[in-house]
Amino acid sequence: MKNNRIPILLLIIIFSSCQKKDTLFTLLNSGETGIEFNNFIDEDAENNVLEYGYFYNGGGVAAADFNNDGLVDVYFTGNMVANKLYLNKGDFKFEDVSEKSGTALNLGWKTGVSLVDINDDGWIDIYVSLAGAQDANLRRNKLYVNNGKTADGIPVFTEKSKEYGLDDDSYTTQAVFFDYDKDGDTDCFLLNHSIQKYAGFTNLIADYRQQKNPIYGNKLLRNDNNKFVNVTDSSGIVSNVLSFGLGINVNDFNNDGWPDIYISNDYNENDYLYLNDKNGKFKEVIRDATGHVSLYSMGTDAADLNNDGWMDILTLDMLPEKNERIKLTAGDDNYDKYQQLLRAGFHDQTMRNMLQINNGVNENGIPVFSEVGQLAGVSNTDWSWSGLMADFDNDGWKDIFISNGYARDYTNMEFLKYSTDLQTQAGQSGKVPSQMEIIAQMPPINGPSYIFQNQKNLTFAKKTTDWGFDEKNQANGAIYADLDNDGDLDLITNNVNQKAFVYKNNAEQKLKNKFLKVKLEAPKYAVMAGARVTLYSDSLPQTQNFMPVRGFQSAQWDGIHFGLGHDTKIDSLQITWADGKVQTLKNVSGDALTLNYSKASIQVSTNIPAKSGIFEKVAMLDFKHNEDPRNDFRVQTLLPAMLSYQGPHIAHKDLNGDGIEDLYIGGARGQSKGIFMSNKSGQWILSPQEVFKQDAAYEDADMEFFDADNDGDADLLVTSAGYELNAGDKLLQARLYINDKGKWSRAEFPAVALNASTAAISDVDKDGDPDIFLGIRVTPGRFPESEGGSLLVNDGKGKFTDQTTALASQLSKVGMVTDASWQDLNKDGFPELVIVSDWMPIRVFSNQKGKLTDASGTWGTAKLSGCWNTIQSADLDGDGDMDFVVGNMGSNWQWNITSPKGLTLYANDYDKLGRIVPVISVTEGEKQFPYASRDELLDQIPSLKKKFPSYVSYSKASLSEILPQEKLDAAQKLFANEWRSGILENKNGTMVFHALPLEAQFAPIYAISLTDVNKDGQADILLGGNLNHTRVRIGKNDANYVQLFVNKGDLKFEYVPQKVSGLFVKGEVRDLLALPVGKENILIATVNNSAVLTYKLNGLNPKVKP
Repeated sequence: MKNNRIPILLLIIIFSSCQKKDTLFTLLNSGETGIEFNNFIDEDAENNVLEYGYFYNGGGVAAADFNNDGLVDVYFTGNMVANKLYLNKGDFKFEDVSEKSGTALNLGWKTGVSLVDINDDGWIDIYVSLAGAQDANLRRNKLYVNNGKTADGIPVFTEKSKEYGLDDDSYTTQAVFFDYDKDGDTDCFLLNHSIQKYAGFTNLIADYRQQKNPIYGNKLLRNDNNKFVNVTDSSGIVSNVLSFGLGINVNDFNNDGWPDIYISNDYNENDYLYLNDKNGKFKEVIRDATGHVSLYSMGTDAADLNNDGWMDILTLDMLPEKNERIKLTAGDDNYDKYQQLLRAGFHDQTMRNMLQINNGVNENGIPVFSEVGQLAGVSNTDWSWSGLMADFDNDGWKDIFISNGYARDYTNMEFLKYSTDLQTQAGQSGKVPSQMEIIAQMPPINGPSYIFQNQKNLTFAKKTTDWGFDEKNQANGAIYADLDNDGDLDLITNNVNQKAFVYKNNAEQKLKNKFLKVKLEAPKYAVMAGARVTLYSDSLPQTQNFMPVRGFQSAQWDGIHFGLGHDTKIDSLQITWADGKVQTLKNVSGDALTLNYSKASIQVSTNIPAKSGIFEKVAMLDFKHNEDPRNDFRVQTLLPAMLSYQGPHIAHKDLNGDGIEDLYIGGARGQSKGIFMSNKSGQWILSPQEVFKQDAAYEDADMEFFDADNDGDADLLVTSAGYELNAGDKLLQARLYINDKGKWSRAEFPAVALNASTAAISDVDKDGDPDIFLGIRVTPGRFPESEGGSLLVNDGKGKFTDQTTALASQLSKVGMVTDASWQDLNKDGFPELVIVSDWMPIRVFSNQKGKLTDASGTWGTAKLSGCWNTIQSADLDGDGDMDFVVGNMGSNWQWNITSPKGLTLYANDYDKLGRIVPVISVTEGEKQFPYASRDELLDQIPSLKKKFPSYVSYSKASLSEILPQEKLDAAQKLFANEWRSGILENKNGTMVFHALPLEAQFAPIYAISLTDVNKDGQADILLGGNLNHTRVRIGKNDANYVQLFVNKGDLKFEYVPQKVSGLFVKGEVRDLLALPVGKENILIATVNNSAVLTYKLNGLNPKVKP
């Protein structure tokens, strides 16, 4: 009988072939490459993570051509094993020459590896950093000077650290060599770390910040005749015991031609950004340059991710990607501790990766960064170490690789609970467990490294699986290099308790994109380190700096690699060497180029004078908003963000008939209010009025000038707010001030003592007098409850009555109102009311001769549910009707609002304790999970404690498994499926939503000004916002510095970079007002708890080009 069965072996082969992925990278096995290095860590009672907190930080890796044969070799540092040097023999075959080369350092705890040509002989030298050991002699860093190669091609090194003064015994993570003072020789920065004694939070933390230590703090070493001298104390470098330096990158962040330094710090100390003062000193500017940084900062890299010629910064942290892991790392949200750190002078820090996009320099010459890691999609990669930004697919845009993993997760909440329980049990029984018993309970973090493809718009696509990075590891140091000279960048990782990974990049074969590899040749390393190369091809320009140290404890010296995509022509290429000499080449061809220092010429000056932006800061108004500080989380623990920081807003009217608008600027509680009158000098001066001083106790929300009593002059309505007050408190009463020839007095007004947000004025019933819509933000202490809004009708003499029930009963259902606008949308002579609210759809109320009806479904806005903050109207497309710009929360958040399932909020008094508990639910896969941690939710709903006694059980539970369905059904349910700011186009009786460009989604938008900036007859858009008073785990959302978008027609708007617009407004911007003042056009920006800023528009008709 004929056997038709396919042989089992053949089936296996067929199945395996089908399963094998055709990926961009291929992980090569050690048997194939010959790289057998394994950074094996051997735990025992004396050597473990409890004795040395950085026990599992791992080693570094360096890639460079040490024997000058044209092939890149690889060097690994081992913590408890000997360092290894592998010589590249071609075709991904490597030979272990560690012993023969003299670089097999065995003693000591080796950390970072750096590359330098210390003696400028053309042979690359190796500097190894050491830490860990208590014996100072075992911590002395090593300098391996390359003597050249033997007859069989093996490079031979001699250890000479003491000879150069580089045998430092600090706890060193990494070293960087560069010429910081431009005196022509190579200097050194030592990135050091402190010890566990200083890692925790104590009341002495402010004192620790002033405490120096010779072996814990960072050091700047100046090269004096080939001897390195410690000049830290005179250089401006911070060297305190709180410095836990884990990452460093040296680059020119302000484009002045001088090397600056970025340092990422672990634990409480914030990151440092040092700008080179060009006089041998540095200035630390992290608070001025950034809004916030990573909390447990680890590796860091710098590169021009958006190809605008300015260096961006990536820092890594520990925030996981998936719900289960997040719940196992998240504890209580300690806002009081966070505030204590701020009061002690520390910068704002949040536990996640940060991607800082460089906006250029402000008026003080400081580079200003927008942090957009969440929008970019790279914020959550778990316990991460080395971040590398390079063009892995050769398309002309730099991608991001991130190594991660950790052997013992001592931050795991279940382990911390176990430790606490163990201490209690030990106190009761007297039996103390051994360290190894405790350590055994620490779970490992094993996962694949991450890789992200640049989508060419500041967002990145996760390509971990598609590009071949499925293998789980505990990877620390990592570096890229073209190991096989095929024109694409391969990757190497140094792993703990696992052989090193070597990834072959197949981009050249698969994608066929063009590339250019630039090699630098110079008589001195000092002129190479920091050299900048910019090329201009058929598409966008690209800029890169040469600096070997990258990522975490690693270094690369393999030229400068440019991917070119399909560009076949390079119009020009320019190199600026570190000493300022420049060489420019035209019409570059080929895929390899050598730039020689001897061909460069002296540049007159590396300092490019700052050009005036479109807007220029001027002093025209002296007023500072002084917020009354309060903590809304004490009122309602699970608020996503505080609700008490909504001001100041501004109202304007020409009160004295001089042709210039006068102003009323809202004040905080306890702050004297008043009207600012314009004068002939172009200033606004406070006009004292007793009635405003008497009302200092109120918190101003919104304000509008209008003629309430029909006597021909402008009166003033001011709404009041206060989340910490009780509903009905007299300090929530809206106030009407009547103008009697410049003298102001308080008038009778309906008893509307509600926590208001906005007042919108219009003649609703067309009887010749102005009526009022009063929007209610939220019921104090009971978010998200709200009474919606009220319609107050004018009797023609300034007396208002609440006609909501009779004329607009549906206003009670509009939720937490944030802003509103009256416009006659259907041109019947009666204005419609458009309302934006928090966690609600945009509402359009049709006006039927004074009676308001919700027509949101007809107008197409009923499905636009978001957390809307503000609305402004203008005819943006020139078709004769009013369109709207609506400010929303933006896309730079943890939760994925782009999902059709959106974000849901359930609010209820779940345990009948007399408090509303708002529970935000996020979607992962097909399930919903609470955003709150176990500690947070169980604190507010104590009945859940028995149900979830462990963090593990809570981490796996969906929302419906945590809260009974009947309680969810009884809860107030709110939904948001659109968080982008955008335009509502008024089109044929409906509203069509158009999202604004990606830059408008960097941060929440609270302020909008629509004005013709470039005088082309079309309204342009100015946006301001930010939200700082959020939960600690959410962190500040502050990437907006007031943005300008130029109207290009057909509702297309183009972002104007901050360095062009000249707008660098930090803080929570709450109002923007553009108005003419004499011959000038002025922009006013109000900022919460800060001075009001004024800008003039440079020139009457500036040519606005991004």
